[in-house]
Amino acid sequence: MVRTIERRATQRALTAAGLGGILAAGIVGISLSTPASPAAAASGSTAFGVRASNTVNLSADSGSLSNPTVSATGISTETGAGYAKASVSSLTVGGKAVGSVSASCKQGVTTVSHSGGDQDTPFFHVHFGKSGGPSATGVTVTITDKSGKVSETVRAAGVSCDKASTQPPTGEPPTSKPAPPTGRPTGVPTGAPTSKPGKHPTATTKPKTAKTPDKDATPVTPKPGHLAVTG
Repeated sequence: MVRTIERRATQRALTAAGLGGILAAGIVGISLSTPASPAAAASGSTAFGVRASNTVNLSADSGSLSNPTVSATGISTETGAGYAKASVSSLTVGGKAVGSVSASCKQGVTTVSHSGGDQDTPFFHVHFGKSGGPSATGVTVTITDKSGKVSETVRAAGVSCDKASTQPPTGEPPTSKPAPPTGRPTGVPTGAPTSKPGKHPTATTKPKTAKTPDKDATPVTPKPGHLAVTG
C-alpha cells in the first residue's frame, strides 16, 4: 500500500512538471544501462558523458542515449595526463531540451561552456557548472515532486584533473619554428695553397749581332800574293 502511494505521488509530480512520459508505464526504480565506452583515464584525470540516477539509472560516455527520461546525442569523453574533456551535443530530460554542454580540465583548471541557461520551476531544475576548480560538472538537472523530493537526477559532461609534468594537448600544431643556425662554418681553409702555378715561358733570346770593326783598327799586313788595299 505504501509503495502504491509513493508511485502515484511520483507520477503526479512528473505530470505536474509536464514530464508524465517519464513514467508512462508506471515503472519506478528501474535500472537501464546503455553501452558506454569508458574513458581512457590517466592518473588523476576523469571524465564522464551522461549519468542519470534515482527513478531511471542510465550512463554513457560516448555515442548517444535514447530513453523517455533522458536522451542525448554527441556524447564524447577524453582524458590524458593533466587533461580531461567531456561534451554532449544535445541533452533532453523529461521531454524538455537542456541544450549542449561541454567541460574541459587542463592542469587542474576547469572550463565549462553551454548553450542553454539555468531553469528553476517547482518540479524542474537546471543548473550549469562553474569554471575554475580542479573538477566540474557541466550541468545538473533534477526533477522533484510537490514536496521537494528528488525523483530523478541527471548530470552531464563531468571532468576532473590534476597538474601533471606532461603538458596536455592543445589541439593545434606547434607554432614555433626552429631557430636558424647563427655560427659560421668552421671548415673554411685559412692557409695559402701549397702548389704554385708554373711561370710563363720567357721570350726566346734574340741572337746577338756581330759588331763592326772599329774604324781605327790596325790594318792587317797583306801576305804575299795579296794586293794591298789603299784608301
